[in-house]
Amino acid sequence: MLLSLKNTQLKRSMNMNLKHLFLVALALNIAACNVKEPAATNDNHISYQAAREARLAKVEAEVERLLPLLTLEEKASLVHANSKFSIASIERLGIHEMWMSDGPHGVRYQIERHGWAPAGWTDDNSTYLPPLTTVAASWNPEIAALHGDVLGAEARHRRKDVILGPGVNLARLPLYGRNFEYMGEDPFLASRLAVAEIKAIQENDVAACIKHFALNNQELNRTGVNAKPDERTLREVYLPAFEAAVKEAGVHTIMGAYNEFRGTNANQSKHLVMDILKGEWGYKGVLLTDWNVDINTYDAAVNGLDIEMGTNVDSYDDYMLAQPMIDMIKAGSIPESVLDDKVRRILRVQLSIGMMDKYRLSGERNTAKHHEAARKIASEGIVLLKNENILPLNKNKIKNVLVLGPNADKVHGLGGGSSEVPALYEITPLQGLKQKLGDNVNITVMRARYDGVLMPIASDYVTSRHWTGTPAWNMVRYSDAARTQAIGDSAIVDSAYSSPAGTTKEYVTMTATIKPLKSGEHTLKTSVMGDFELKINGKTTVKHSSTSGDVVTQKIALNGGETYSFEILYSGNKNFTLGWDAPGDLFTAEKEYIAAAKKADVVFYFGGLTHGDDREAIDRPHMKLPNHQDPVISKVLAANPNTVVFLIAGSAVEMPWADKAKAIVWGWYGGMEAGNAYADMLFGDTNPSGKMPITLPKALEDTAPIALNDYNPVESLYTEGVFIGYRWFEKQNIEPLFPFGHGLSYTQFKYNNIKLSSANIKGDQTVTVSATITNTGKVAGAEVVQLYLHDEQASVERPAKELKGFQKVFLKPGESKAVNITLNKRALSFWDENSNDWLAETGKFNVLLGASVSDIRLQTSFQYQQ
Repeated sequence: MLLSLKNTQLKRSMNMNLKHLFLVALALNIAACNVKEPAATNDNHISYQAAREARLAKVEAEVERLLPLLTLEEKASLVHANSKFSIASIERLGIHEMWMSDGPHGVRYQIERHGWAPAGWTDDNSTYLPPLTTVAASWNPEIAALHGDVLGAEARHRRKDVILGPGVNLARLPLYGRNFEYMGEDPFLASRLAVAEIKAIQENDVAACIKHFALNNQELNRTGVNAKPDERTLREVYLPAFEAAVKEAGVHTIMGAYNEFRGTNANQSKHLVMDILKGEWGYKGVLLTDWNVDINTYDAAVNGLDIEMGTNVDSYDDYMLAQPMIDMIKAGSIPESVLDDKVRRILRVQLSIGMMDKYRLSGERNTAKHHEAARKIASEGIVLLKNENILPLNKNKIKNVLVLGPNADKVHGLGGGSSEVPALYEITPLQGLKQKLGDNVNITVMRARYDGVLMPIASDYVTSRHWTGTPAWNMVRYSDAARTQAIGDSAIVDSAYSSPAGTTKEYVTMTATIKPLKSGEHTLKTSVMGDFELKINGKTTVKHSSTSGDVVTQKIALNGGETYSFEILYSGNKNFTLGWDAPGDLFTAEKEYIAAAKKADVVFYFGGLTHGDDREAIDRPHMKLPNHQDPVISKVLAANPNTVVFLIAGSAVEMPWADKAKAIVWGWYGGMEAGNAYADMLFGDTNPSGKMPITLPKALEDTAPIALNDYNPVESLYTEGVFIGYRWFEKQNIEPLFPFGHGLSYTQFKYNNIKLSSANIKGDQTVTVSATITNTGKVAGAEVVQLYLHDEQASVERPAKELKGFQKVFLKPGESKAVNITLNKRALSFWDENSNDWLAETGKFNVLLGASVSDIRLQTSFQYQQ
């Protein structure tokens, strides 16, 4: 195995003593290794901590020693990729290749050095952690730190130097495909959690890489959309998490965004990078691109980009910061000092994380401790949205359980895009229930089918994949019948399509690889408005034209386990659906599952989204649950009121049946231990304590970007300004379905005795808000006390409430604890565009403590004097 290691790993290993060499080899060959190397020592028993402190003390001196020893070409080799995920080594100076890896909730599988295909490793499994939306829902910096510690340790064990996370782009739009990766809609919440996560990652001798800087808030034309917020909105909403990462967490690397910012790519924006990031904030680390962004050599070089990754060119020498930059330096167009600054930053990161230090940590991976951490994180992030005396359930009083829904037995690790994780295992909700209930409870499992419409071919049969890992059909839209003038391409989950063309006719080609599960007669069913042709293995099998959407059928014999090439040719401006009845139908008809629901003691419906919906590169087309889940849920609720609707998703969805449901739970994507964590919560072994880090609207039209018509592929003006998420709903007096910060418990909490350290403060003085929280219920639980601030006399329009503090407190029955939250001058301030600085104005500030933004329990106020 050691012979197949990358050269840099071999050379590093050769410098270790024999015992250390054996441990590294063992760790690389055993996927489920559960041995963590002790604190590094040598013959003199130097502690790791002492060695680390010594390393950090000489970083700057070592940077200045190495820099003049590098040639111009060697310097340039350090500022661009030399493989898909690394930058070059300079072994004559002991500078090793620097390896990066996705992603924010687990180390991605190993890919080929120069391609995107899996490298075929058999030992690259990792702990699949719950995504950062779950961390955000915990409202607990300790959970963020636990998440970061596991991520950092596993990255080191996989010999990665930079882990590409966490992500902190805010959930401005429910349709945004990457909401599931990030930390919600509020800049303060994201800031506090990001700092804890980054610090924990970097304690493992790995560089965290916070992303995407900045304003990557939609996937619709993510590489070209021009983000144009005003300066106040930029500073107050979209930069605080990055600022905290730099100033408080000391983040080593930052990834730029794909989008443009005020007319140029964000990676080469002078205002974002030179004025703010490296100017005002004094950032000493590295700014690197996402993979294949639209930059040019001069602007990227002089405006602060440090490393260029993933550019789509024939040779690494053709990268913008490779030979083209060398040529411009030699021609005098770019000073060599510009390159020197980049190299200093890269060497600073490498030295800080111990890339040249024999005492560097080795990490650990797939340990029992890490799997337990995944379960704990998932548990603290579960949000109980609604509960009318159903939960928790008593497993001793249940005999018959019906399990329904598309997420009941679905895994999510290998999906979503660059954040996919090759989990060692993944416990589904169904598996969690079975392990919890054992053999004493009869569990019936059905896949409910909505009988009202023709359903597309299920993804179970689709073996072709979008690069994000999702089963997908490849779709290309053309403007001409000859299909030579493409007007768009995409990958869609289902064999169903609705044209956005309006009255204009378009020509669509969709292809996929289909594998029947059983041999026998398959009845193809087609509903079309327009002209439709289906070819299987190049042979026309269905050809139909219609203006009424009638369903036509065609029987065909297919062999189970064989793959078939399906090609759909559609002409029109309406829609089509291709479905089938296949042998051993996966789905249960309505009559059967409704009858089963009526007989069950309790029904669990595990619905929501999958990574066919929540994924990188594509936004969702709407906020509805896919595949007609809503009518199925409504029918099941009518059949059995003891139905628990359990939603797994990373973005808001509509819930037209919410008033009929007695219990609604939001579980996010729960990582490898999701099913166990869900079962623990449903049966009361853990008490839910998660709070929503996003607002759940009743309808998409209630959200700011849609209401203001500011969502398109060309430019985003951020017309709502600082009124993101809950701030918008309060400003417009719109009642959401469930508010920001909402989450129920199996116990109750009383808030009382609010006090201020002072009723009058001035200048840079702080004020501490305290209150007493009591668990008045019968079980232990945790409450997230949220502090919102309102400036009564501001000279600019400010939100009615702004989150400025929170604390999670764990209490036994009858126990009381004091909560103390300190507010500083920055918490009182807004960005003043006249002075181009933060401004706290003289006046009265109202303090509101509550269980959510809509559930304020205590209030007080203080006066501030400039």
